[in-house]
Amino acid sequence: MEDSVKQIVHDAIVKIIHDTASERNIERSIRLHESKIHFIPTRYRVLGGLLQSLNIKFGNFIEELIALVVERDTKVETLPFSGKRIRFSMTAETDALIDRYITSRQLPDSPDECDDLFEALLKDIVRIETQSPGEKQIITRDIDVLFKSPRDQIVYLEIKYNDDHDTGKFVDINRKFIKTYAGLVNLLGITDHAQLKPILYYFNPIKRWGPIYTPSSNIP
Repeated sequence: MEDSVKQIVHDAIVKIIHDTASERNIERSIRLHESKIHFIPTRYRVLGGLLQSLNIKFGNFIEELIALVVERDTKVETLPFSGKRIRFSMTAETDALIDRYITSRQLPDSPDECDDLFEALLKDIVRIETQSPGEKQIITRDIDVLFKSPRDQIVYLEIKYNDDHDTGKFVDINRKFIKTYAGLVNLLGITDHAQLKPILYYFNPIKRWGPIYTPSSNIP
């Protein structure tokens, strides 16, 4: 890692710790917990709250760090939509297609591996979005990281700090991830699914077992 990036990481982490454990935050947390009746002493609840806050802020920082590393990598080209909240369009047909895919992956007889199913879904999304003359609905999504590789393939990263979500949130993450891909197909004028690779990027090594919505080849 470059020295400049190391310094950014160090400074950001120190700031997160100082801001979270500031006297003002601690006093506010004490007032909050002292007003509640609980069998756990106030000091332990305050400490737990500070640690949870650090965990959330660190997760957000990790997401921003990846965007920074990509931006500083001279081998790739960061695209203008990267790191921004963007409005784009998607057909109702594609919207329903993605919902059906998510539902089908939850069925008891759905196979564990989904590489072929996922690729077929991406192909169908591109086909519908490039050929459908119908009216398209407007959606708004945050684009974590979007860049072009040395081979001119566009890579869309949806960054998540940790794959420890409950089942419902896990489903929503994958649904949002795929629907954002569909919106980018329109926004970027994609005509072949190979032109745009969607990657759901987790930082922990945990492998979630079924239902699997996104294949391992798209989750590094």
